[in-house]
Amino acid sequence: MVTRKEKRNREKEANYFFEFLKIQKHFFKDLMNNLKKVADHRHQSYITYGPEVLLFTMMLKNMTGLKSMRNMSERFNKEECIKNVGKVLGLDSLEELPHYDTINDFLSGLDVNELEKIRTYMIKELLKKRSLESYRIEGKYWGVIIDGTGLHTFHKKHCKHCLRRAYTNKETGETNVLYMHHVLEAKLVVGDMVFSIASEFIENESENVSKQDCELKAFDRLAKKIKKIFKRLPICILGDSLYACETVFNLCRAHKNGNIYADLRKGELKVSRRSLRQ
Repeated sequence: MVTRKEKRNREKEANYFFEFLKIQKHFFKDLMNNLKKVADHRHQSYITYGPEVLLFTMMLKNMTGLKSMRNMSERFNKEECIKNVGKVLGLDSLEELPHYDTINDFLSGLDVNELEKIRTYMIKELLKKRSLESYRIEGKYWGVIIDGTGLHTFHKKHCKHCLRRAYTNKETGETNVLYMHHVLEAKLVVGDMVFSIASEFIENESENVSKQDCELKAFDRLAKKIKKIFKRLPICILGDSLYACETVFNLCRAHKNGNIYADLRKGELKVSRRSLRQ
């Protein structure tokens, strides 16, 4: 039994950055090269930091649990930190880490597809190394949760792609409109962890559409995206009662994989014996 004092002493001796690099080199040995290949939208003559520096700095910020960009710039402003990041990225001339304004400017114009390429690379590496095999359903299928989530809500129109929802005050009769941005996520379930494998924004093509975009329409697009990225991955779809419908079943059949057996229990769609494959 490890005492609290012994645990504190172990943590003092631990080199977490070194442990992180060991994990990265074992599972994602080409990660840094993939970061360098990210298409940079900025004018090349004004660039001080390449995309690999900006993205790796953000990865460190998230992994160390820092809550704000300002806090990141303050905490990383150390010679040891700058030297370690430069060594990892193979940049001997790195003198400073980027300010959070520089990172925000880069991320605001970055094509989301560039980040999706990094995510796809990492998920495929984990699957290729068979490090998650014990989490397969019935030893064969990968459980993937499909669900929509809200990102932002506005009281005024944000852009032409906003979803709209009208609310009427029963007492005054006044109608208020909320403008929203939602996304549909597909997450790989491995024990107590979930890894995002694909995303599809739920948004209107224009502000004058006769029928708004919705979760089921986005699922059609998301399913095609997953099929294109993971062509032979056997998937068991996990979703709420929204997905227990003919539209979803027909879409799964259209991707050429057999019979569907599902039970609707407590408002959730659970797949038994045979699973839906993408």
